[in-house]
Amino acid sequence: MMDAKLALTWKALLTGSLAICLSSCGGESADEPDAVGTRIVTVTVAEAATSEIREELFSVGRVVSRNTPTLAAEVNARVVEINVDDGQPVRQGQVLIKLDSTAFELAVQEAQAVIRQLNASIENGQTRVTRYRNLKTRDVMPQERLDDAEAALAVDQASLAAAEARLAIVRDRLAKTVVESPFDGVVERRHVSMGDYVREGGPLVSLTDIINLRVEMPFPETVGRLLKTGQVMQLESPVAPGLAVRAVVNEILPQVSATNRSLMAVSHIVNPGPWKPLATVEGVLVVDTRPIAIVVPYAAVVKRPAGDVLYRLDSLQNPVVHEVPVITGVRRNGEIEIREGLEHADIIVVEGARYLTDGAQVAVPESPK
Repeated sequence: MMDAKLALTWKALLTGSLAICLSSCGGESADEPDAVGTRIVTVTVAEAATSEIREELFSVGRVVSRNTPTLAAEVNARVVEINVDDGQPVRQGQVLIKLDSTAFELAVQEAQAVIRQLNASIENGQTRVTRYRNLKTRDVMPQERLDDAEAALAVDQASLAAAEARLAIVRDRLAKTVVESPFDGVVERRHVSMGDYVREGGPLVSLTDIINLRVEMPFPETVGRLLKTGQVMQLESPVAPGLAVRAVVNEILPQVSATNRSLMAVSHIVNPGPWKPLATVEGVLVVDTRPIAIVVPYAAVVKRPAGDVLYRLDSLQNPVVHEVPVITGVRRNGEIEIREGLEHADIIVVEGARYLTDGAQVAVPESPK
């Protein structure tokens, strides 16, 4: 019985020794230490590619009309005709309201009569002066009478100029009894009714220009250094889903808003059709475009205490990596832009990068992507 137990013990010892010998003499795994104790990590690699990068800012703003005047009476008169009402679209030059023009028409007739009278007087005066000058050359006319005739003619000519100016003023006031729309738009509000007597400066009609619009987009003051006139914005409004409008920044208002600490970028646009003043608008502002930017997969960038790093492979034949500090930029669609620290076509580690250190050896089972 004792001999049987002793035989089993020796068998177990021999089996353990054989297993130890096989593990120390056999092939090594890619994720296990090699013959000299260096750990080899299996990784995937890729080449640094180039792509166009657009640096963008997003904001939500509003659409406002560039023209929202309140047309006022420019003469004192009674309202005798109203052709529009609230919410009605109007065309440029369309007659909106007429005021009583009777007094101005009579004033025009009076001014015209004065001008006719002065023209007749001037004609007689010119004939008289011509005759007196002829007589003066023959010494049969005193110089004093000639001087009086020339002076009277000059007075009539000055009076004619004044009368013509008065006629122009009266005609201008007569024209102001007809109120026309200065642009294509919509009547926001009618302020008068038929028969109202309005005084100069009194409101008649408020209009809104729905064609010429401005888009006001606020951006945080922290990105104010990136804002410039001429930059491109892509705009959409919920009042017209799916309709995108391309615009440029025409103005950047100089003051930071006290309420939300923002800077306002303004674009002037023509209404693409269904947009409405005071509607919400969403915009993407392109602040920079880099047509040949270096990009790598997002997983390739590793955060270390000193900052962002990549691991660059010497070559597939010499699979040793070097830690490269980098400055990153825009992140999009699983890729990240490398602003500094990497060249195009450099081979970098993607999967497995976070397990590496500078000078580590790696195993690459696949060709670069």
